[in-house]
Amino acid sequence: MVFLTPPATSSDIVSLGIYHPYRGGSNPDFDRFSSLILSLKNQKDEGFAYFYKQLAPLFREDIAVAVVPSHDPAKSTSGIRSLAKLLAHDSSRVDASACLQRVIKIDKLATGGDRSVQKHLDSIRVAQPELIRGRAVLLLDDVTTTHNSLLACRTLLLNAGATSVQAYALAQTQ
Repeated sequence: MVFLTPPATSSDIVSLGIYHPYRGGSNPDFDRFSSLILSLKNQKDEGFAYFYKQLAPLFREDIAVAVVPSHDPAKSTSGIRSLAKLLAHDSSRVDASACLQRVIKIDKLATGGDRSVQKHLDSIRVAQPELIRGRAVLLLDDVTTTHNSLLACRTLLLNAGATSVQAYALAQTQ
């Protein structure tokens, strides 16, 4: 069982594996794990089942589960948000999947958007802080490259009253 403690640096962010982007079939390193990440991003059962099975046993029951929001405030659903809801629904964990909200649209990071921590701090707000106040929080993201969105969200959650935040990305790009 993973005990939630605040990560001090981006090196404390946990991930399950390496994501090799598909890029229209031109990436020879695209593998089964990368396919499962895409399955989750596309909200397909195979991705949900795989990542739920990997994550559910790892985390305490008394935590809140939050997610890094999409780059676009108009996008209210995502595979990672649905996975967080499932992790909370099937336990006594608190569903805080909508707690972090992007209030200003930013360029999509996968296509070269500004990846700075400050960009995320300026464009994300904590909604419903009562869901995380006084609690340990599991913060999920599907794919991370620089960890900056996770670090920014961690800061926002701690400032809103979370007692600790474990940042966890399903996959890391190289």
